Amino acid sequence: MTKEAPTVVPTSDGGAGTGTVSRALALLTLLADAGGTVTVKHAGDIMQVPPSTAHRMLQLLRKEGFVDAGAGGQYGIGPQLYRVAARVLAGKSPVAVAQPVIEAIAEAFNETVLFGLYLPTEGAVSFAARADGQQKLKYQIDMLTPLSLVWGASGKSILAFLPSEEIARILAAEGPSPATGAQPPVARRLADELEQVRERGWAVSESEKLPDARGVAAPVFGPAGVIGCICLTSPKARMPHASVDAIGMEVAQRAKALSHDLGAVLK
Repeated sequence: MTKEAPTVVPTSDGGAGTGTVSRALALLTLLADAGGTVTVKHAGDIMQVPPSTAHRMLQLLRKEGFVDAGAGGQYGIGPQLYRVAARVLAGKSPVAVAQPVIEAIAEAFNETVLFGLYLPTEGAVSFAARADGQQKLKYQIDMLTPLSLVWGASGKSILAFLPSEEIARILAAEGPSPATGAQPPVARRLADELEQVRERGWAVSESEKLPDARGVAAPVFGPAGVIGCICLTSPKARMPHASVDAIGMEVAQRAKALSHDLGAVLK
């Protein structure tokens, strides 16, 4: 994922923030997204303020410990910002942040929606949170259990954004489809399918993990890359083909917003 320069923090009326608080938040966002240090000029250019204003804001934040100054006029994240961020992360897990998101999707479509976490060591996905719509499932969803990344939309939405060598390792260890017994796809076919997932932003599958089930899933990212997915699942007969695209785009949009809340820098 490539990083973009952050924009000026908007005010409640939609305009660019011009007050001290708005500029301080914009500056902290800039430093957090920079992945290193920035100069006064760069900060001023991004925030659309004179260098003198950027310098004054940097010095104010440095005084409070949120900004650290290095050699050559370079500024980076200070120890106080690290401390605050660590406290926030310690008290708010990705699962907790995802729960209201999947509840909103479940309410919108009256179907079951899951939040899955990527398990790098196992090369698997595990459903860590669930929200049910009014229409109940007739099949069982295994929660907190390592599940395939090769079979099913939930797995493929994650697999598509892993390094190629990791994809090859996971495919080599994969077994038959839990639903049909079909053998894993050859590498070329899987690569084509994952490319479609990357281009579209979401994955769809039918009867790969569970018989007669359809899944629509989109990846969720953190600061270091893909960390999981949001997946809507329902019986195939209850999800007409005409509605799959609309569901996929909605799930992808919600997953992108969740990724932003979890610290990802997206295009």
